[in-house]
Amino acid sequence: MGSNHIISRFLPIVILASQSTARKDLLISLGCTVISMPTNSDEYHEGSVGKDVVQDLAQKKMESFLSQHPSPTLPVITADTLVSYGSQLLGKPKDSKDAHYYIQLLQGETHSVCSGYSVYLPAFRGKHDVIINGSDEAFVTFHTLTSKDIELYVSGNDWYGAAGAYRIQGLAKSFISNISGDYTTVVGLPIDAISAILS
Repeated sequence: MGSNHIISRFLPIVILASQSTARKDLLISLGCTVISMPTNSDEYHEGSVGKDVVQDLAQKKMESFLSQHPSPTLPVITADTLVSYGSQLLGKPKDSKDAHYYIQLLQGETHSVCSGYSVYLPAFRGKHDVIINGSDEAFVTFHTLTSKDIELYVSGNDWYGAAGAYRIQGLAKSFISNISGDYTTVVGLPIDAISAILS
């Protein structure tokens, strides 16, 4: 029996401390019932390595959630995603100018997408509660885009609130020529790792 079925049988309800519908949909696809309870955690960071930064931010979100909701009786998941190109970490664009810059930077190139997670498991059958943190990295290559392609994309709002100004499951999926790594890491929640923890 695969880990997806194990989750469905033993841990059918989880709290997702995120407003991301994409992360929620990933968990639902596993058979989980998802309760969305976003945190308002500060996403400021000083790191320069994507995997370290996203793991740290996911932990901060978990700490924020647990300070507001001590000792939850259900598993809790927090996550954070960043796109990096060269030495630049690309979070959520502030405006359309930022979004245009990000897509222009990424077009025709390969970039890294890192998603960090923090999973709280409540006390169970005499075992203490535990928090497990981690991160995963995938690499995405964009086709070469024209100025018109970029302007048309940015004129919409699909970039809003998305790390690197795009969502792999959104309009920008047509920009992608190759993915190396876990697709769900690019979506924003490394499901293989989460499955192993919950099961």
